[in-house]
Parts: sequence; C-alpha cells; structure tokens
Amino acid sequence: MKVSSFGRFAGAVAVGGLGAALVVVLAVEGGDAWRSLVVVAPLSLAVLLFVAAAWLLRSDLDGRIALRVPLLTAVGMLVFGTFGAFVAFDLLPDATGARPTLVVLHFVSVGGAVGVLVGLFTARQATTIRALRTREAELRRSRDEYQDLFDGIGDAVLVHDTRGTIIAANDAASERLGYADSLVGRRIDDVECARADEASATVRTDSADDRIVYETVHTAADGETIPVEVSARYVRYRGSPAVLSVARDVTRRRDSEHELARKRDQLRALNRVLRHDIRNDMQIVLGLGGLLEDHVDEEGAEYLRTIRDTGEHVVELTESSRDLARAVAGEAELPLESVSLDETLRAEIDRRREAFGHASIELHGDVPDVDVRANDLLSSVFRNLLNNAVQHSDREEPTVEVTADMTRGDHTAIVRIADDGPGIAPGRREAVFGKGEKGLDSEGTGLGLYLVQSLVDQYGGEVWIEDNEPRGTVVVVELPISVD
Repeated sequence: MKVSSFGRFAGAVAVGGLGAALVVVLAVEGGDAWRSLVVVAPLSLAVLLFVAAAWLLRSDLDGRIALRVPLLTAVGMLVFGTFGAFVAFDLLPDATGARPTLVVLHFVSVGGAVGVLVGLFTARQATTIRALRTREAELRRSRDEYQDLFDGIGDAVLVHDTRGTIIAANDAASERLGYADSLVGRRIDDVECARADEASATVRTDSADDRIVYETVHTAADGETIPVEVSARYVRYRGSPAVLSVARDVTRRRDSEHELARKRDQLRALNRVLRHDIRNDMQIVLGLGGLLEDHVDEEGAEYLRTIRDTGEHVVELTESSRDLARAVAGEAELPLESVSLDETLRAEIDRRREAFGHASIELHGDVPDVDVRANDLLSSVFRNLLNNAVQHSDREEPTVEVTADMTRGDHTAIVRIADDGPGIAPGRREAVFGKGEKGLDSEGTGLGLYLVQSLVDQYGGEVWIEDNEPRGTVVVVELPISVD
C-alpha cells in the first residue's frame, strides 16, 4: 500500500473511530435521553464523522494532508469539551437539573463539527494549492523546454503581430542579424527588406498547414544583406493572431546555383563545339580518307585504314561527349516521355552492325513491344554499351548477343548485352560506371559507361554487370515501362 493511500485509510479510521466513540459515550451516559431532542447534536456529529470517514477513503487526498482531518476534529472536540466541562461542573447550579455529561457531549459535538469541517476544507484547499503548484512547475518546465527549443533552432525564427512589430525572436535571429540587444519591438520591415533585384518572385503555398514559402533578403544591423528562404504561417501567440516566420540562410545554395549555371553554360558551349566544330572537321577527314583509297599502295592502305578507324572513334567519342554534356547540363532532365524499346534497340543494333563490319551483333528473340520512360538519349545508352562490347574485346571477330524481356510483373523491361571479351573483375564493376568517383575522373573505360549510368539513373532504372559464360561480360539495363 502506498504511503498516500495508507494516510487516507488511517485518517478515515481515526475519524470513524471518533464517531463510534461518541456513539458509545452517548449510549452509556444518555439513559432515557434517547427519546428526547437533547441527543440530536451528538448523533448528528457521529453521522457527520462517519460520512467524512467514507469521503476520505474515496478521495484523492495526499496521505499526510488526510491526517489533518482527524487531528483537527480531535482538537476541536477536546477544546470545546474542556470548555463544556467547565460550564457543566462549575457554572451550572445543581438546581437546574441538567446532566453534566450531556452538556459536555453537546460542547464536544459542536467542537467536533467545527473541527471536521475545518479539517475537510483545509485538506481540500491544501490539495488544490499543491495541484496548482505542480501545474505551475510543469508549465514553467514546459516553457523552459519550449524556450530552449526555440533558441536552439539553427534557423532565424521571428514572430511579428499583424501590425508588423516583432514580438519574439530566437537567439539565432539575433546573432545572425547582429543585434546585441533584442529584436523584440522592431519592425519586421527593418529586417526583411526584399528589393526587387534580390527577392525571388516565386511564392509557394503548402495547403497542408497553410504555410507560405518565399525567398527574400534579411538586412543585418551593419547593413549586410543575407539571402534567405522564409517559411511563414499564421499562428496565435499569447492569445493574439501573429505571423511565425522561419528564415533559412541560402547563401551557399545561391552560390551553388550560380556556379551550376556557369558550368551549364560552359557545357552547352562545349556541346556546340563538339557538335559543329570537331564533328564536322572529322567528317571532312573521313570523307577525304575515302577518296584516298584508290591512290595509296598496300602499305599506305593499312595506314589509311588506321586513320579512318581512329576518325570513326573520334566521331563516336564526340557523340558520347555531346550526349554527356546534354545530360550534365540538364537538357536531359526535361520531362521524360514514352520511347519505343523495340524501335530504339533495333535501330541502334543496325547502326552498330554497319560501323563494326568485323563483329557479330545478334538480337536473340523478340523485343517486348512496350514503351519505356526515357527520352531521345536512350539510343545513346545502347550505342555506348554496344561500342564497349566490341571495342574492348580481345577477339579478332567479337561476338555480341542482345536479348530483351519483361520482369517484375510487367513493370520493367530488361535488356542484356553479352560479349565474349576478357570480362571485368568484380571489384572494378562499380568503378567502370564512375560510381563513387567524381565523374570524368573515374577509372572507367571512358565517357560511355559514365553517360550510361547518368542517363539510366535519370530514367529511374538500373544498370549492372554480370559474368558471361564461358567468358565475357553481360551488361544489364533495367528500364521502367511507361504507363499512359
């Protein structure tokens, strides 16, 4: 039994015992008085004490507080009983015929009634006060925790009323804006100064919680401007409507965006150079090489063949570089569209057969008649994989086998390109795609596989390498099927 429960039980027993004792004394000393009204007061007190005992048992009073009730009751009965004894035995003359014991019981009844009522009242008041103090302590602790959280937020948090006066600010806001004193009392316009050339016109709303997100600039105490992204919403602060705004410093993001835009411009310029200058010059070289076939001897023909093969490789390299530039510059991140897997794969196989007359490139089985989620660079994926299968083979007549199928409940299509070359060691299979490396600095076989990885990732697919039997490599491309 808990101490609190034991205290209530002991208090109830004590109060009930006082009531029972009063009834016993009345029964012994009352005599024929039971038939008269002179016993009303003692009996009423006894009933009151029994009721108080039952209430104590059912109450939620603290045990130590509950013990006050029998204590005050006993004190009241003792004090009034003592005074009653003085009156009954010393002041009342014998001629009155009053029975001293009954007189004392009446005084005891009055004192007991006063004591038990005062005890119950003070016990309830003490409980209420203790509950209020506990609640106050909880509120103080919650307020302190809220303040710690408020100040611990790394972003600047400002609360201003509907007239634009700041009524709360966290430590991050004061430190970031350089205000040694408090921001409270200042105008929000003094801090949030969105000039047309620095503020973003883009405003986003979040219907889920009625937030408004926009970009602007904060002006520090020394006049320095800080680009921020603000998330604002209406709240009630201390019973009044207010605006809560959380401002995140986006200086680094702005710098990164500007740097990214600069690099994209450079890549687009590189794309134009690859497309118009190098490619066109190499086409002229290949064309002139074709005209020289009838003008060179057998030894020169061998050199000419090397020149033409190298030229073809340069042209293919410019195509891969051009496609890579488009992908990295963001041009390949346009909304994806439905692309026929059958038409794209067959067309690229036909082109590779023409480019590599000494290789055997075979398509086994039918290609699923489905559209995959991709764009016009899907042909570049297959071109680079077929090129690698032939160009990195150690066979005089490389053999490449291509298959296509549906998997995973017809949600994806898989294309397998298998060669009979030297294969790729398991430890290098991620490296050849540039995974974990910095793009062009990877130890892969060139731009081709890095481009393949980049494009397939954009399509939401996967690409990986498996062993071929008895030798060689199988590159597997999994693409999501487009759902109209």
